[in-house]
Amino acid sequence: MELRFEFEGAEVRALLAETNAATVRMMTEAQRYVAAGVDLNAETADPDAEVDHPGTGAPPGLWLMNDRGVYLCSNARKRDPKLVAYARGYRGEVRVGDDTMCEFIDAAPLAPLQDGDTLVLTLGEKKIRVSLVRPA
Repeated sequence: MELRFEFEGAEVRALLAETNAATVRMMTEAQRYVAAGVDLNAETADPDAEVDHPGTGAPPGLWLMNDRGVYLCSNARKRDPKLVAYARGYRGEVRVGDDTMCEFIDAAPLAPLQDGDTLVLTLGEKKIRVSLVRPA
C-alpha cells in the first residue's frame, strides 16, 4: 500500500534554505547506524542496539516525520522548531501508521522546486518517490 503526501512549495523552500545554510546537520537514526557500519539489511542486525556515532555530518536534507501529523522539517542542528511544512490534510492531530517515522529526503533533487509548486512524496514498502507538480 502506498501513501501519498503533498506539501506546499513555498514552505518546503524555506526548509531547504534552512538546511542549506546550516553548518551542522543531524542524521536520522538509520543514517547513524549506517555511518557506524551496521548493515540494516543483515539478518543479524539489531535495531535496538546502541550505536556509538555522534549523529552529525548528514548532507543537506529534510526529515519526513509522522509523530504529530505528517510534516517535513530540516535536518539542521540549530533549526527553527516552528518552521515545518505539514502535508495537506495531515496537521498535528492526525497520525498515520502505528509507528513514528523519520525518513531522510535529500535536498539536492528538490532544488528545482518553486514557490507555487507542490512537492509530492509517495511512500511505498521500500522506497519514497519524489515528484514536483507545477501549476499550468
